[in-house]
Amino acid sequence: MKRVGLLVFAVFFLLTACVVQAKDSGVRFSDLSGEVLVRPDENRLGWEFAELEMILNVMDHIQTKKEASAILSLADMTTFVMKPESEIILDTESEKESKIQLLNGKVWVNVKKMIKDGSMNVEMSQAVAGIKGTNITCSSDQDGNENRVQVLRGVASILLRESKERIELREGEELVIKKGVKPEKIEIDVQQQQKEWEDQTSKLGESIQMNEIPETIKGILDSEREEFAKIKAVFEKLLALETVELEEAAEVQKDAERFIGIGLEDTLILASMRKKVEEAMALPGSSETDKAYFSGLLRQIVEASSTIQGYQVEAAKMMRYQFRIGAVYEDVAAEVEIALGEFNGLSGEVDSIRAEIANNPNGKSQDWFLESLENLQASLLQLDEMLQKVQALIEKNPEDASARSLLKLITDTQTNIATMMKDLAVVEIDSATITEMQQIDDTVSDQMVALQDEISAYNDIAKLDSEGGERRLQSSLRIMDNYSRVRRNYLSAQRLYDSVMRSTVSAKYKTAEQEEVETLWQNISDRFQQLGIVADELQANIEDLESQLRQLLK
Repeated sequence: MKRVGLLVFAVFFLLTACVVQAKDSGVRFSDLSGEVLVRPDENRLGWEFAELEMILNVMDHIQTKKEASAILSLADMTTFVMKPESEIILDTESEKESKIQLLNGKVWVNVKKMIKDGSMNVEMSQAVAGIKGTNITCSSDQDGNENRVQVLRGVASILLRESKERIELREGEELVIKKGVKPEKIEIDVQQQQKEWEDQTSKLGESIQMNEIPETIKGILDSEREEFAKIKAVFEKLLALETVELEEAAEVQKDAERFIGIGLEDTLILASMRKKVEEAMALPGSSETDKAYFSGLLRQIVEASSTIQGYQVEAAKMMRYQFRIGAVYEDVAAEVEIALGEFNGLSGEVDSIRAEIANNPNGKSQDWFLESLENLQASLLQLDEMLQKVQALIEKNPEDASARSLLKLITDTQTNIATMMKDLAVVEIDSATITEMQQIDDTVSDQMVALQDEISAYNDIAKLDSEGGERRLQSSLRIMDNYSRVRRNYLSAQRLYDSVMRSTVSAKYKTAEQEEVETLWQNISDRFQQLGIVADELQANIEDLESQLRQLLK
């Protein structure tokens, strides 16, 4: 009996221990795609299918299978996006020391809340990435022999497990860590890397239902407005001071950087909602009431995107602003400040174009594209002059950190402008081409009406006078003539359209003029295709006519 009691106690103790261990991690799924599995750390065979509403416990394993992905939201506003064939462990028991263990695969991390007294780490086999208000990606191969960390925004501190060395990684840099090999730091194209994550990050906000969109937009705007107001108030307070402490300047600029991270994610959510609304608008059979409702939602989304872009531009200026730190500036520092002011003035125009690109410039006039390219080219020339000035200042004072920082800002902006110029390159469509397409469209429309009238007249002759060969012959000739003219115009439009499309095949965006040519061609093509069965009848008429002509010529 005593043994039974001990056994019952042991079972009770084990069950109690299991319950205690199953502590809520505070992490939740915000999107799931494909086969995603979850299991407790202690149960290797305990895999179960992930569900949006499920509670994820501390030390739970999350695994994405082939062609699957998952988006997780942490309590501290951090967002994790997992690519296919990845596995992580949630180690978020401590509020101050949150950790995600990346066993293999790739993750995209956006830390929006500035962590001041604690840390957020991504632990891998060869390295630990420490992040604060940063957007990074981490990857680890299946065997754990190679880890990679990319910084897409902000700064990350990388601890190498083998050597215990710490390496600071800045925006646009990637660190490759291989077992037994010296780490390699390389430059990356941030925009290109973000594009490679579009399939996964575009799912942010995908679970939002149509009726939830207005409230979601309101929540996003209220939150951004409140956050921006706080940062702006602190920034303007410091701006009014003659000098500020380094810690104060760093804190407000880090807050601005964090705010940009919030805007990045909110922009992705708005883009997802916009896609959902546009797809609903394209569905056939929508009532006028539905169309008006969808148009209203689309207008709200566009206005919200524009507001957020405005906040982003202002926050970016705050990040770049150089406060007067401590004592009076030396001569070089004063010149650097002047150069920075010039840079900020120039970057406003560049940021404006960048914001338009982020909001998708498809459908803008080719004049807008050409003007943007001219402005970007002019900015490059000014940046080249600034670069030479700053390099000269660094030669005077190699220890001036502000000058070195400005130098990097200039070179990064030059790289970004080069990328934007490549993306904005479009082929100018001559106005004469559009006019010609419009004329063909009008002509084909008129010819189609005439052709339909001739066919009706021919059919009437056949019904009323079965032996009226001469009249039928004349009518057939008119039909042949009209049909030939319609077809010639159709082929002319096709050649013109194909020529335009070949010239624009390498362009990333469509101009309003290109869209107009496509619409005109679609109208012409649709009208020609409407001949349908009539075209077959025309062919029979032509063959009949040829037979009649042969008889008359004998």
